[in-house]
Amino acid sequence: MLSIGKLAADQAKYYLDQAEARVDVVQSVGGGIEDYYVGPSEARGRWIGVAAHELELRDDVGADALRRVLDGLDPRDGTALRTSTSRATVAGFDLTFSAPKSVSVLFGVGDEQTRARVREAHDLAVREAVGHMEKAAAAVRRGHGGVIVEEASGLVAAAFRHRTSRAGDPQLHTHVLVANLGRGVDGRWSALDGRRLYAEARTASFLYQAVLRGELTRRLGVEWTPVRRGIAEVLGVPRAVQKAFSRRRAEIEAALEERGTSGARAAEAAALATRRVKDPRVNADMLVDEWRSRAAELGFGRQEIERIVGRARERRVGEEDWARAERHLAGPNGLTRRTATFGRGDVLQQLCEALPRGSRVDAQMLERRSEQFLEMHAVPLLPDDEARTSGEGFRRRDGRLMPAGAERLRYSTPEHLALERRVVEDAVRAREMAVGVASDVTVERVLAARPTLSKEQRRVIESLCLDGHGVAVVAGRAGTGKTFTLGVAREAWHAAGHPVLGVAIARRAADELRQGAGISSTSIAALLGDLEKSDRLPERCVLVVDEAGMVPTRDLAALLEHVQRASGKLVLVGDDRQLPSIEAGGAFRGLIQRGLAVELGENVRQVNRWEREALDHLRAGRAEAALGLYGGHGALTVEPTAGDARERLVRDWMGASGDNVMIAQRRADVADLNARARVRLQEARRVGGAELDLAGGAFAVGDRVVVKRNDPRLGVTNGQRGEVVALDAASDALTVACGGRRVELDREFLTSTTRDGEPSLLHGYAMTGHVAQGATVDHCFVLASEGMSREWAYVALSRGRKSNRLYVAAQPDDARAEFAPVSPEPRDPVERLVAALSDSEAPVLAIDSRRTESSEVRVAAQREAEALARERVALQRRGRLWLPGRRRDLDDALAREAAAKERAEAARRREAEAWHGARRFVSEQDLEAQLARQLDRVAECANERVLQREQRFGREL
Repeated sequence: MLSIGKLAADQAKYYLDQAEARVDVVQSVGGGIEDYYVGPSEARGRWIGVAAHELELRDDVGADALRRVLDGLDPRDGTALRTSTSRATVAGFDLTFSAPKSVSVLFGVGDEQTRARVREAHDLAVREAVGHMEKAAAAVRRGHGGVIVEEASGLVAAAFRHRTSRAGDPQLHTHVLVANLGRGVDGRWSALDGRRLYAEARTASFLYQAVLRGELTRRLGVEWTPVRRGIAEVLGVPRAVQKAFSRRRAEIEAALEERGTSGARAAEAAALATRRVKDPRVNADMLVDEWRSRAAELGFGRQEIERIVGRARERRVGEEDWARAERHLAGPNGLTRRTATFGRGDVLQQLCEALPRGSRVDAQMLERRSEQFLEMHAVPLLPDDEARTSGEGFRRRDGRLMPAGAERLRYSTPEHLALERRVVEDAVRAREMAVGVASDVTVERVLAARPTLSKEQRRVIESLCLDGHGVAVVAGRAGTGKTFTLGVAREAWHAAGHPVLGVAIARRAADELRQGAGISSTSIAALLGDLEKSDRLPERCVLVVDEAGMVPTRDLAALLEHVQRASGKLVLVGDDRQLPSIEAGGAFRGLIQRGLAVELGENVRQVNRWEREALDHLRAGRAEAALGLYGGHGALTVEPTAGDARERLVRDWMGASGDNVMIAQRRADVADLNARARVRLQEARRVGGAELDLAGGAFAVGDRVVVKRNDPRLGVTNGQRGEVVALDAASDALTVACGGRRVELDREFLTSTTRDGEPSLLHGYAMTGHVAQGATVDHCFVLASEGMSREWAYVALSRGRKSNRLYVAAQPDDARAEFAPVSPEPRDPVERLVAALSDSEAPVLAIDSRRTESSEVRVAAQREAEALARERVALQRRGRLWLPGRRRDLDDALAREAAAKERAEAARRREAEAWHGARRFVSEQDLEAQLARQLDRVAECANERVLQREQRFGREL
């Protein structure tokens, strides 16, 4: 794998000052990164990178030369290379390539020939990955504010290969120290565009792993386990052996146990606290005998190694392999399974995974095949007008200036584009079907029986039950009473003779729809599974899809097809600003953006007005304003460390009364909060007595729990919360009150696991955001963490009726504490939150990823037609058709509606022609020419407007 981190200027100076004292290997070292990079038992660093060679840097790394390039100076004479007057705060970047643990074990305990071949394969894989980074990510920023990005000739890098971990176990890895220097197309040196290094890191990691697998299969004949997230292990190296040679991990786990904590962040803190300096007097070669002895004791000696090498022959990738991989990438389970669009890096990553394991590949081969795939099987999505004319640009090595966004094109497959277009067009056409309609009398009766309904809710119910749209879309913000509103609509549909069914992604959400709205519901997967067995939906049914923003486009298309086959009505209900779908989605949001939705915007959940205002700011991306309100009302707590933040959160949770919950993003953090909460509950004697020890922890009467596995036999669903009310130690069973009833969880359930290997029952004092979506409690306590998205925060901070509090650490635990120093001046925690919550992760349809004039005209015309259609229905409903003198009003409405529909259809045809025409610009050269012409036209229009203003100004004078 590849991890990447910044090296601050002062950190680099500290490292270099220590590096000069390398000759005195027995001196006391204070534990900085210098002992890690240039420990005397490791190989000397080697200069790599095209730009390093341009500076005449070759062979071994010298301390003086490395200091100079990290300071932005010429290593030959010490003159300044960067032309900017501002001093760079980042000296360089540390790219760390780590071999899988099984490979490191082979390297550590194998014979000398095996060790040499593993080392050679690793070095080659690192060079290939760095070479790709040079071509794809080497760039510098120019102009005011860095708005112009120029391709750089390459990287100035020093590679340090290491063989051991800090605990003295075999761990083969290479640190590639990249100086913050690059030479642009004009020959001037500037600071690198670090964003590109981070953006390309995952692709380089996949490439490193793929090359490593191929080289080790060729050199040693080893086989591989299935590839997951780009990584595979050598087949035959037992997991017990891999774990035994992970003493560093054992040290961290021991520290966690001693502290009584758990979780990813707690583990990172323990890693930093137990971090040791490599003993300079111990040479890694001296450890080999110890490694071999330990492996033999575990039953992994010379004979076992001989059995796993030589099992496979070198395999070169044939045309059939490439064709099979390309078919997979272009299909529904390939590149568009998770996201509707993809980039060049995504293609290369999936090629690395789709090719036969152990195939011999190199970076050039994979890059070439990736480009061929884009040319043959992908459709480029042109950047929108705003990006083309924003003033930013990208300058190529040939000196040509490309419009902003052109160098980072997104693509989609023809199959997925056709799917999205079919869903949207079917939804628009279904507006004229007149299905799922109840009479005016029925609707008035059910509305009269609910005097607490708001005007918004009444309007939504009237639209759902009277407009007759085959696809109805309800966009409701958090806390607007969507489920209650659906319950009233269900009464009207039932009275009109329409069967009403409900579905949601999770069974838990389906149960909440059943309990809250009285709609018989199940999961989408279960319904589609039944329908695949030739079952049909009831004729003229109404199918309600709750939390529709989380439904993948493919599932939504399947549901729409089945509903239309039954002449029924599909009702999509949700919030496109809450948690998005895990797989490729965006259809729900796309229908909202096309004006097809009725909206619920009045928040009736949060008691405090300021909280409702803060949620509106957060939902709209105004993170700074939202956090200002939370901070101003004492609902934002900043603690020194992550551990302090968790401890404060649990303490506040303990002191609150009512139905309360803690929410964290990561499962490990949820486990940590649950463990802390249970300790405090035991101390307060609110939980105690006999306990039942299970894989998910110890459980006693009074414990809050959450079910993690669906079990139709017991009638429990994943995500369901409850409380232990009885314990039977003799039969290993728990009785839990949940969902308004008591259920006995027997030994069969309690000893089972989920598909991910997670225990079937966990403590439920804290939960993840996905489990919390749809829940309503009195008080909510939210743990902020790195990588928290706007949508996740919006869901988490809208669960509590009376209060919602956010907790953040001023000094986050450093995930790279094993090989890099902690930054002495961490970024302000509120600034980190503002940055994280300002960007949206909501999925967007591929067909909406490019904006054209035809698109805007079509959408506007569709909205006009819909408005006119609603006006016509209103006229007919009020009986104006039969009133003298009112027929003209209806005729005018019909004529205007027909004209709007004609304009929308004409715009759709123009858009389709432009879309198919865009397919001609697949090659990079043609696409560049097309974009250049568009940019020229924009410039001509701008010049013309300037001339007109000057002429008008002259006339006025």
